[in-house]
Amino acid sequence: MTAPLLVRPGVWLVASAALGRPVTGRENPHICGATVWETGSGQPYRYAKRDCPACPPRAPAGGPR
Repeated sequence: MTAPLLVRPGVWLVASAALGRPVTGRENPHICGATVWETGSGQPYRYAKRDCPACPPRAPAGGPR
């Protein structure tokens, strides 16, 4: 029997839930565009590039010109 996702070391919990499979710590998963349902409200949430660990961070708006 395998351990649940919550107790396995080296597993991306959010990426695993968003992608529907265990994502190991060695991966750099793209979750941008994935849709999950919030447990409290039951409303769908679509991950944006800012939420994605594999996408490069964007420069903040209003930076140097």
